[in-house]
Amino acid sequence: MQIQWPVGIDTQGFLDQYWQQRPLLIKNAFPHFENPLDENELAGLALDEDANARFMECIDGHEWRLSHGPFDEDFFSTLSGNQWSLLVSDIEKLLPDFRDYLQPFRFVPDWRIDDLMVSYAPVGGSVGAHVDEYDVFLLQAAGVRQWQFENHARPPSHDPTGASIALLGDFNADETHELQAGDMLYLPPRFAHHGIAVADPCMTWSIGYRAPSSDEVLTPLVTYLLDEIQPERFTDARRVASDDPGLITEKDFEGMRDLIRRALQTSDDRLDKCIGRLLSEPAMQEQPEPLTLTSEELFSADRGNGAFICHSGHALAYKADNNSALLFANGECFAVSRTLASRLCNDRRIVRSQIDSEDRAVITALVNQHTLFEDDEHRQH
Repeated sequence: MQIQWPVGIDTQGFLDQYWQQRPLLIKNAFPHFENPLDENELAGLALDEDANARFMECIDGHEWRLSHGPFDEDFFSTLSGNQWSLLVSDIEKLLPDFRDYLQPFRFVPDWRIDDLMVSYAPVGGSVGAHVDEYDVFLLQAAGVRQWQFENHARPPSHDPTGASIALLGDFNADETHELQAGDMLYLPPRFAHHGIAVADPCMTWSIGYRAPSSDEVLTPLVTYLLDEIQPERFTDARRVASDDPGLITEKDFEGMRDLIRRALQTSDDRLDKCIGRLLSEPAMQEQPEPLTLTSEELFSADRGNGAFICHSGHALAYKADNNSALLFANGECFAVSRTLASRLCNDRRIVRSQIDSEDRAVITALVNQHTLFEDDEHRQH
């Protein structure tokens, strides 16, 4: 697959003129697109305990209700009306083959790509007018959906509904378009939009891009920094006796401020290491028990020359330094060759014969933590 940009626009032109700036309608972005997932299969995925599934329903024509999965079969058997939408996120993690559909969007680095979400709505169904906090490509996979959107970004605000979809009561569309299978709409962050299903089966794919906010990264970043710094304790030698025990003196505040500032002062290399670990945290909250393979076992001759494949639920990234690199995986950091890091991160697979002996210990660690797995089909005995 390859995005067919409008006449006069290529990938760099899109980044220069539209990315995070203004919407772009891309008619026939993927000619002859065939949807590999129908609405029944999507509903089946929403039953999976590992699925990030949501059901958005409009009650009495004005009140929106959001339900979170996993759902059970009885939930879908009792559905009525058409004012609802089913949304399942992280499709490429549930169905690893779907990661291939993200390939055309990797002109922005992988760490910025969040997930592939698939939504289904009957004719007339919607999730209401809302804004997203991230860039998104809305690819029509089947049926027809009408998209209405504003041509200006709204200022940041808190979601008044308490839901993860920020619904709007003052939406006024500047443009309206109907998208058929293969058509795509790009929207920058905080551009209000409203999609309504107009022909069944209406399935839309949303390729969303993560954009971490300061409040989202500070807590985990401090945790990573604690792994990197030498702890220092508050001291107050030669202090003056106090006749007011409840008072925190200015000197005490000064000492604590200095302690905190010294702890937060760190080199760019150390901070980059923490950032890389943060951005490679897996989406899956529960991790399986680690394996206990040794490098000798994993690279023994009887295991053949098959490939190691990255688990679909794990992110990989690296920082280059001449011929060496820091590989970030599963919230950890590994010193490896740049060749290994590049192959693993860009191809998400590597053949045993391409792995140098000095990198074998890292590959073994990644297999033991389930970031990588052996591709049995490609073993050669």
